[in-house]
Amino acid sequence: MLVSYKWLQEYIEIPWDPEELADRLTMAGLEVEGLQPLAGDLSRFYVGYVESCEKHPRADKLQICIVDVGEQGKFKIVCGAPNVAAGQKVPVALEGAKLPNGMEIVHTEIRGEPSKGMICSQQELGISDDHEGIWVLPEDLIPGSPLAESIGLDDVILDVSVYANRPDCMRVLGIAREVAALTGGHVQMPAIDYVEKEQAITERTSITVENEELCPRYTASLLDGITLQPSPLWMQLRLRAAGMRPINNVVDITNYVMLETGQPLHAFDFDQLKENRIVVRTAREGEKMVSLDGVTRELTPAMLMICDAHDPKCIGGVMGGLDSEVTERTNTILLETANFAALNIRRTSRALGLSSESSARFEKGIDASGTMFANKRAIHLLQKFASAQAYAGHIDINSVHRELTTIKFDLNEVERILGITIPKKEIKSILESLEFTVDKWESELWDITVPSHRPDVEIQADVIEEIVRIWGLDKVPVSLPHDSSSDGGQSTRLIVSDQLRQILVGTGIQEALSYSFGREDNNDRLLRFNKPMIKIQNPISEDLIALRHSLLPGLLSAISLNSSRQQYRVALFEIGATYIGEAESDKQPKEEMQLGITLWGRRNPINWGYAEENYDFYDIKGILETLLPKSPELTWTGGKNPSFHPGRQGSIMFNGEEIAVYGEIHPAVQRNFRVPGRVYAAEIYFERILELFFATPYFAELPRFPAVERDLAVVIDKDQPVGDLMNYLQSLSGEILQEVLVFDVYEGKPIPEDKKSVAFSFRFQADRTLKDDEVNKIMDQCLQGLQSKYGADIR
Repeated sequence: MLVSYKWLQEYIEIPWDPEELADRLTMAGLEVEGLQPLAGDLSRFYVGYVESCEKHPRADKLQICIVDVGEQGKFKIVCGAPNVAAGQKVPVALEGAKLPNGMEIVHTEIRGEPSKGMICSQQELGISDDHEGIWVLPEDLIPGSPLAESIGLDDVILDVSVYANRPDCMRVLGIAREVAALTGGHVQMPAIDYVEKEQAITERTSITVENEELCPRYTASLLDGITLQPSPLWMQLRLRAAGMRPINNVVDITNYVMLETGQPLHAFDFDQLKENRIVVRTAREGEKMVSLDGVTRELTPAMLMICDAHDPKCIGGVMGGLDSEVTERTNTILLETANFAALNIRRTSRALGLSSESSARFEKGIDASGTMFANKRAIHLLQKFASAQAYAGHIDINSVHRELTTIKFDLNEVERILGITIPKKEIKSILESLEFTVDKWESELWDITVPSHRPDVEIQADVIEEIVRIWGLDKVPVSLPHDSSSDGGQSTRLIVSDQLRQILVGTGIQEALSYSFGREDNNDRLLRFNKPMIKIQNPISEDLIALRHSLLPGLLSAISLNSSRQQYRVALFEIGATYIGEAESDKQPKEEMQLGITLWGRRNPINWGYAEENYDFYDIKGILETLLPKSPELTWTGGKNPSFHPGRQGSIMFNGEEIAVYGEIHPAVQRNFRVPGRVYAAEIYFERILELFFATPYFAELPRFPAVERDLAVVIDKDQPVGDLMNYLQSLSGEILQEVLVFDVYEGKPIPEDKKSVAFSFRFQADRTLKDDEVNKIMDQCLQGLQSKYGADIR
């Protein structure tokens, strides 16, 4: 929210400059994201009086003006604005002034006539985009007075970030309350007094609320004798500072009061309301309405509408209708201040693709008790600046009967939770400055009543948070806990995550970050059928509707996107949570961490020194071999995961449990994700591998005796996983077998079509010199074992 520093000063005395105020608000929980002067350096800009204005002798669209700038003197200025005229008070930039766009004013000649300055528009001063003519200032300004001080341009705008749980700060008075709590001052509330006519509002109109759940409070007043004209300059500047465009005095006052009080208002042209009454109801099937922006809106029965006796006139809480807006013909207005259900406004705004300053406030949920104050404040200003005459009384339909929250507050909890002592009187003063009511404060157990505008304060800890943020978070000492058993440090999960990231980045793979939710059919796209996913109740899009079971959909989608953007290689990994649970269950899903890796396209970047080769199965397998610590308890076997190619996948087991699956992605899955070409991937179940990284290392003495090497080539079934044979050979050979490797796999003549030849290399070594007979005996056992268990034939 954009807040004027000078506007705040009207309600509370501020002992700090804008920079210090911004720092203190930020430390109190209202982050000030930036400071911006309302206007730039206006040190050579003054108020001028146009004494005369004559046509330029050599240019049809230029005027030669004599401008009185008080003590600065009188200046001859050539001006091309169509609205310049004698008798006007105008902003004048004299020689040496610099416009916000960087242009410096110099003494020059225009078509042969000297010009010693510039008469400025609002756009040239950097105040707005209005450049249709010069800015005509109020007549009561004194020529020669500095422009910035004269019209309030010497102001600073604070950009305050207001969180969703603090709608009370989406108003200037709300920020002023926070400042008052920080300074110990008191907020000076704006005037709400006005004069009423004898005739009552109920004699002219009526209000019917058909849906009190969506509109719990509707307050209305009636005013006639409206004089439509521009609003005062100070009000226009404040609206512009808040990012709103001035329109006319009536509309500007409703916007001004909304910014001031946080309560949106709407003014209806009373004469455009059929039967001169208001009906608050939901839209009927097929109804349409033209909103103030000129767009025809198709309405649904879920949308709350403000209607006359027959037709919709306003989309409740979002935007008014074109046919009931205030125009120069308007004499009587019905002024609405209402409270609407936040969820309904949010849904309506999204459904229509329409947002406004009003909807932004209603969506967060505003205090229903504020409608009357805002209405009276607007009437006060309308009488002052629009000559309005108010009918007696209000129509106030109020179905809100919520009692204020009372919290039992143990004073000792402040020290227990914060670890510091705050004086009792200071705690009471802070709470009362925030408009909390404190009872029984002489005892240690207080009764604290929460104001209606602070629904976010619900429990004792919330009250303590309010106390410490105003008392000063910077006063809380920085110290370590006294309990030495609570040493800090990273968790096991984070330590392993960092190790894995370092290894994977070192292998040339980039880390990806995808959404934790995705398409509802992602499991089906992975060929993992009959595994329903948990849906999100309020998804941000149709493609982000269900919590993920796997990291693969996000990684495959990233490959698909990159391949469509003419990328030739994509190597990605992601460490993230997956969510397993019953689709319709009220229980929290089981959150499991996974590591996903995907390889697609060229193995190496384009370079004359690299061969043009694509990733293959052994790349993903090699990465896993690099990634996982060496352990005799790891078993590499064939896999049966439906997302992977049935003949080109593997599984890794640890302590009898699958910890990873890897291989080539199934061609059907590649088509489902629109990935051209083969993708090699791995899914590692993160929680199951943590133990591997913290195994106690053991010392192995360097061998003192020579190794004996043997080779063995056998013919086996083509579909037989070689890893099973390697594990079996290890079990047959005993402890003296140090290593068994595959050094050749051959398919083709003279090997039968349903067979393949596999050649193994054995390395035997012990703490003694091995004899050939001993090794040969083991090799015979291996051959016989392969023949009997796997039907192998020696080649």
